[in-house]
Amino acid sequence: MNVQDMSLTLAQALLRSESTAESETPAGQKHPFERPPFTVTISREAGAQGTTVAAELGKWLDWPVYDQELINKIAEEIGRPSFQVRSVDEKHFSWLEDTLSGLFSEYHINPSAYLKKLIATVRGLGALGKCIIVGRGSSFILRPASTMRVRLVAEMHDRIQFIGRLRGIADREAARWIEKTEEDRTLFVKKNFGKDVAEPHNYDLILNMSRLSVKEAAEAIAQTLSLFEARRVALKVPETVAAR
Repeated sequence: MNVQDMSLTLAQALLRSESTAESETPAGQKHPFERPPFTVTISREAGAQGTTVAAELGKWLDWPVYDQELINKIAEEIGRPSFQVRSVDEKHFSWLEDTLSGLFSEYHINPSAYLKKLIATVRGLGALGKCIIVGRGSSFILRPASTMRVRLVAEMHDRIQFIGRLRGIADREAARWIEKTEEDRTLFVKKNFGKDVAEPHNYDLILNMSRLSVKEAAEAIAQTLSLFEARRVALKVPETVAAR
């Protein structure tokens, strides 16, 4: 097998195993017709204010936000400092890079171990619902039926200005940071989930942050979410039918 396909195969196997586990409903648990509350996932171009919009939306909905918090949660579960987990966060490593990193770094974390824990953690959060997850392929990990998938984009010059202010760096350095971060995130999703992170059909709502304020974006997401929730109520299977 091509080593570049190994992470994709692993992710597919993990997602299939999770789906099988969900389909088996032990006695006393919820009926499979009963879906969990919605989760909002936010995919974002580098510099498109994904973290900022998620925080504003979290305040609007009174829902927890998992961005860096997701890294901290994974680090806690595997018993490693968060900076170690951050070194593999939303990055793709070839087999050679992973091997060399393991040989020469005392802070090495196997990307496959990170992927396993990431999928399990995101699925666990999705089972509870009523939360906001930023990036990490979460739009491709959770089921569309109980997930509102958002994508944030912005003009390059606006992203450069935002990152420059945020990180206190010059425009040229901000542009390089955006290019590298965008490449890492794109490869992470493509190699692990076989998806194009920029494909618009993968999302329910795409917002141009060059045209909207953070508050306006959060409001647009919240309003669309309310439509999703109202439609679910309207289409809910009657208990008498579900029990047959």
